[in-house]
Amino acid sequence: MKKTGVITWLSFAFLLTGCLGQKTLHFQEETENWKVEYIADVQSEDRESTGVHITYIGEGEAPEHIDYTLDRPTGGGGGDYVLLNDGMVQKMGNYCSGCAVTRKDHEIQVTIEWGEKEETLDLEYIE
Repeated sequence: MKKTGVITWLSFAFLLTGCLGQKTLHFQEETENWKVEYIADVQSEDRESTGVHITYIGEGEAPEHIDYTLDRPTGGGGGDYVLLNDGMVQKMGNYCSGCAVTRKDHEIQVTIEWGEKEETLDLEYIE
């Protein structure tokens, strides 16, 4: 019984140690029409998972679709003709290992195009 308790405790301690280096970084900006949030869960110096939330907050109906680009020092991304669901786009699950990871001093920019309009948002790190 003692051996099982020690193994259980060591396993639990090992799991906790793996989470200690993880940090979540939030970047955000808002205009009259859009609110954009970028989230990076940094697990180590070369591994992270990221997500972006784009929400239409302007007056009137939300557009049916948008094109957007995400520009950041660790690489770009985006989507063409992305359908909005209740005025929102949630893109989660980007994961990389062996890559450059997001830092709080990074400049992250999102450009959104809808119809004949375009806006560029410079996201700011939120503590």
